Amino acid sequence: MTTLSDLRVGRLPYLNALPFAGPFVGPEPRWVTDVPRRLGQLASEGRLDAALLASRDALALADRFRPLADLGIACRGPVQSVLLFSKRPASELGRATVGLTSESRTSRALLRILLAETLRVEPRYVEGDLKAVDAGLDFDACLAIGDTALELRGSEAWPFTLDLGAAWTEFTGLPFVYARWVVRRDFPAVQEQALARELGARLDAPTLEPAAKLPSGMAPEAVRDYLAPFIHRLGPAERAGLGRFHRELLRHDLLGHHCERTAIGSAA
Repeated sequence: MTTLSDLRVGRLPYLNALPFAGPFVGPEPRWVTDVPRRLGQLASEGRLDAALLASRDALALADRFRPLADLGIACRGPVQSVLLFSKRPASELGRATVGLTSESRTSRALLRILLAETLRVEPRYVEGDLKAVDAGLDFDACLAIGDTALELRGSEAWPFTLDLGAAWTEFTGLPFVYARWVVRRDFPAVQEQALARELGARLDAPTLEPAAKLPSGMAPEAVRDYLAPFIHRLGPAERAGLGRFHRELLRHDLLGHHCERTAIGSAA
C-alpha cells in the first residue's frame, strides 16, 4: 500500500509557506522544494503527486489536479512580498520597460492584469529580475516576489513601490489567493486525507522553526507580523477571489500555454 513516504510533494521556499512547515507525526513525503514556476512545470510533467502550486498553475492544471482540502496561501490587502519596484509612479509606466521575475507565472499575470485594468498602461514586459538589473540591464521597473521582495523594501534605488496584493483588493474588493495545495485527481483518498491532516496540524500548532532561513535583516518578531495577515485555510471570500482571478486570466489570455518558455515581451 502506498504511504506518504512514497509520494512526491512540492512545497515553496518562501516565508508565507512557513506555517505548513515542521515535522510530520507520521512518515514524511519526498519533499521537492522549488520556486512556483518550477513546481508548476514538474506538476505538468507528472513528476509530483501533490504540491503547493501558485494559483495560476493550479488553475491551468485543474484537469489533472484537484484542491487538497481548503489549504493554501491568501491575503486581503497588502502582502509585502509581491512588489513592483519602479523609478517612476506605476501610472507613468506606459512606455516603460518592466522586468518580470522568472520565479512565478502567477505574479507576472497578476501584474499585467492590474496595470491594464486599473491604470490602463501597457509597458514592455521582458524576462529579467533584480539580479539582471545588477548585471547592467536597464529596467524602469521590476517585479520581485518572496524573500527577495521583503529584503528590497525601502531600497533607495527604487523610490516607488506597488504592492500587488493591495492593488488587487482595491480593484476587486476580494482577497488574492497566491497558492493552493492540490493533489493528483487519481491520488488515493486515504493518502489525500493523511496529507491534509498533517498539513492542517501544522496550522493548528504554528511555530517559527529555529532553522528557518529568514530574509536579511528580518527578526523573528517581524516575521510573525508579516505572516499575521495571511490566510492559510481558504473560505468563501478566498474562493471568490480565485474565481475572479480565473476570469481575468481568461479575459487577458494568460492561462494557456502552461509549459512554454517565456519569450521577451511576454508576461505569461
